[in-house]
Amino acid sequence: MKSYSIHFIINFQNMKTQILLALLLIGLVKAFGQQFLVIDTAMRSSILKEHNKERQLLNIPDLIWSDELAEYAAEWALELAEADAGIHHRESNGFGENISWFSRAPYDFSSGVSLWNEEKKYFRNKAIGNDWAKTGHYTQVIWKNTQRVGCGCALGASKTFFFVCNYDPPGNYVGQKPY
Repeated sequence: MKSYSIHFIINFQNMKTQILLALLLIGLVKAFGQQFLVIDTAMRSSILKEHNKERQLLNIPDLIWSDELAEYAAEWALELAEADAGIHHRESNGFGENISWFSRAPYDFSSGVSLWNEEKKYFRNKAIGNDWAKTGHYTQVIWKNTQRVGCGCALGASKTFFFVCNYDPPGNYVGQKPY
């Protein structure tokens, strides 16, 4: 009986360490039924575009992508996928956070942002109050002081898709208007 081994040669000059770590993480989590999903450059662009289209309508500066926030969001998405029992926010973490989930992974991950932007129809351009739950995802997307966003996603064992975005600085302060 012959035995085969596969060797990978990695050129660190052309690949970010984060990508390598993400690939290693994929291998680890597949064994437990969850799957970390990598957001490639095209998907990242789509996610940013969906965020920034609403900001541009209001003359609010575009968000920029943060790899640090993306890694942080991916960790939470994976934790939600491990529990595979719905969504809930992380304990206070110093960042804004939006979460969406679907029964299966969408073709374009920016679908999660599209859902949040649909809350615009309920927004009345007033200060954040106790009734923010209907528009809180949208107002985080358009929060004027927010500058950076990073998103991550994962599949649970049931194939439920968890999409998380973190924002810095955070928004949705009670008593303040988004812009």
